[in-house]
Amino acid sequence: MSGARGPRRPISVARAMSEQARGDRPAIDPVASITGMMEGLKGLAEGLGKLAEQAKGAEGEPKVSFGYSIRTLDGAISGGSARREAAPETVAPAAREPLVDVFEEAEAILVVAELPGVAPEGIAVELRGEALAITGSGRQRYHRLVPLPCAVRAEGMSHALRNGILEVRIPRAGTGG
Repeated sequence: MSGARGPRRPISVARAMSEQARGDRPAIDPVASITGMMEGLKGLAEGLGKLAEQAKGAEGEPKVSFGYSIRTLDGAISGGSARREAAPETVAPAAREPLVDVFEEAEAILVVAELPGVAPEGIAVELRGEALAITGSGRQRYHRLVPLPCAVRAEGMSHALRNGILEVRIPRAGTGG
């Protein structure tokens, strides 16, 4: 198996397939390929239009939203869409749950929450049974109910907001502090 140039390496599978493909098939016609691709895109767009028609609600507005545009080599642009437009005041963004860490200290429970874009006057903190309710509104609305690891007292609870980080300190129930 070894010749003057060293041992002969086997031919790769990819190279063998490439040589076989070149030998058995004629050259690909690029115009036919692009035409076929455009026909496929046209079929896709028509299918999406039919889906939008089927998805219309009782008011005749589509429940789906899609859009497309195709620019050809000659600069022509074609496209279409089915979009449901809603008035901005009727769509209220859902409240996000802020990231929260709970730390047990000797005298208190420390809850740290990330509320970026919320001003101190937009914060509401309230004890609800064995959980802490955090609500904030600013650029984004936040709400989270945080279960607490032990019994706490509402008296002496304090909170501070600095650079979007809320710190709530709640005294433990059995302490004097």
